[in-house]
Amino acid sequence: MEVSIEDINSSDVEVLHEWEMDEKLQVQTGVDVPRTYEQFLKAYEAYFNGEKPNLFMKAVVLDGRLIGKLELFRTPERNFIGMVIAEKRNCGVGTEALQLFLEEIYILFGMDNVFAEVYEDNQGSLRFFEKNGFVPTGEVTEEWFRGKIRPLVTLKKELK
Repeated sequence: MEVSIEDINSSDVEVLHEWEMDEKLQVQTGVDVPRTYEQFLKAYEAYFNGEKPNLFMKAVVLDGRLIGKLELFRTPERNFIGMVIAEKRNCGVGTEALQLFLEEIYILFGMDNVFAEVYEDNQGSLRFFEKNGFVPTGEVTEEWFRGKIRPLVTLKKELK
C-alpha cells in the first residue's frame, strides 16, 4: 500500500461531494446540512482560485485512488487541522497521511502546533488523534447539530 498526499484538483470534487452526502460521514464531521453539488463546486472553485488563503488542502491517495482529504484552516490565533478518511480505515493509512501532512505544513508555514476539534461522541476520531500525539486541551465547546447540543473537544499537537 502506497500512501501519498497530493494537491486537490477539480477532478476530485465529485468524489469529495459524494462523501459530503454520506450520512455516516456527515455525522462524524459535523455536516449539519449537506451542500448541493453546485454550492460545493462553487466553494472548491473559490479555493482553486486563491480566494481562500487561510485554507490549505491535500488529497489522501492510496495506490493511486482518492480515499480521503486533509485540510489546514489558519486563523491568527490557531491553526486547525481537519481530516476525512472515507475508505481504508484502521489500517495505518490515516496515520501515514497525517504524518506526511504535518511534515508538509510545518515546512510550508513553520507553525509550532496545530489543533483538532472532534465531536465528543466520535470516539474513533478522538482515539485516532490521541494515538497520533494530539492531547486534549480541556476545552469543550458546544455546537448545535441537527437540533441538539453536541460537545466539541479541542486537541493540540506540538510540531517542534
